[in-house]
Amino acid sequence: MVPVQRQRDCGVVVIWAHRRHHARDLLVPHRPKADPVGLDEDSHWDLLHQCLTDTRLDLDVRAAGAILLLFGQHLTRIAALPTTALTTDDGTPSLTLGRTPIPLPTTLADLLTTLADRPTSQGWAANTSAGWLFPGHLPGAHISAAALSRRLAACHIPNRPARTTALVALACDLPPAVLGPMLGLHPITAVQWRRRAATDWTAYLQARQRALTDGPPYPRP
Repeated sequence: MVPVQRQRDCGVVVIWAHRRHHARDLLVPHRPKADPVGLDEDSHWDLLHQCLTDTRLDLDVRAAGAILLLFGQHLTRIAALPTTALTTDDGTPSLTLGRTPIPLPTTLADLLTTLADRPTSQGWAANTSAGWLFPGHLPGAHISAAALSRRLAACHIPNRPARTTALVALACDLPPAVLGPMLGLHPITAVQWRRRAATDWTAYLQARQRALTDGPPYPRP
């Protein structure tokens, strides 16, 4: 089997040759991307509980991890969240990730409010938070997605598996017409996650049915 990188290099050469009339038109197939693998349910909720309650973790890591694990947001979007995304309407705190404000549970609302209200720690006026929930080291800038990813990874919070699990869980409960505006997803992307959730749920039901049919792996007392 040809390595993926060599396949890409061959494709670039074929396209270049065709455009300059050195070769006939050829179809260069692309290897489809595999579906990202999520976390198991227990690990997912254990990590979320840790983000919401473990005061030994840095506040920004807890907040970013909770948003990732609950709402499946890209780290590029989490890193660039302004403080104005956090609002209160009729006493109900909400977070706006797309077009629809999302009511927050009390624990997460308190966590994000504390993060938004904390004073700057850099010690000089030019480097204030500038309205970002996750300010960076540069004056007026938010943290980079790469830096945020490293901080989460250092606390054993995996980015892609956490996002996959959160989106599949939400897509199981919400139709694409609701999921898209709530999370800022393109309509096609929301439909794709809905299909992925239906596939995962069907596979789970089939595995569960086989387990019930085959009986327990050990004799009953």
